[in-house]
Amino acid sequence: MSKTRWIIFSVIVVMSVPGVVSADPVQPISGWNNEETPAARRTIDAAYDAMVAMDSVALSAVLDSDVSGFDIDLEGSPVHIESRAAAIQYFTGIFAWAKETGAQLRVDRHATECHTAGDLAFCTLAYDFVAAMPDGTIATQPTWSTVVLHNSKEGWKWLHWHSSLSTSPASPTVESPSDH
Repeated sequence: MSKTRWIIFSVIVVMSVPGVVSADPVQPISGWNNEETPAARRTIDAAYDAMVAMDSVALSAVLDSDVSGFDIDLEGSPVHIESRAAAIQYFTGIFAWAKETGAQLRVDRHATECHTAGDLAFCTLAYDFVAAMPDGTIATQPTWSTVVLHNSKEGWKWLHWHSSLSTSPASPTVESPSDH
């Protein structure tokens, strides 16, 4: 089993212990080292900033060399990403679509929570991925993501992520100029 798979397996095992995952606010547990949390959080922010800026180079810089993930394409279908190259190809495709159609991308974040333990961080994110089209149509994809990060020699890097729809997406709407 690869190092990445062992790390992900370990995180899943830890998160499945009764009392570790609940609807209640997360309380620090033995092993959390929240002094590192701001640095891990900056990596989350850098990745989402790169996505909104449609910057593949900046996005690549925050991905671990052994990254994997499960995401949602623009049609709401699942996507399995098995490598850094596949992740960059996936996001580059989204960026190409946005540039071709004139869409402006944004991420309306509702909540981000991160915790670190040793060289690993676990973050949860609730956000809407939004594409604003030139004709005023707005497509919103309500999303819930979990991200596992690894503190490498180059700093915190995304090691694995999983995104899913948090609710059914609303039908595209037309935004008035005063909405922004």
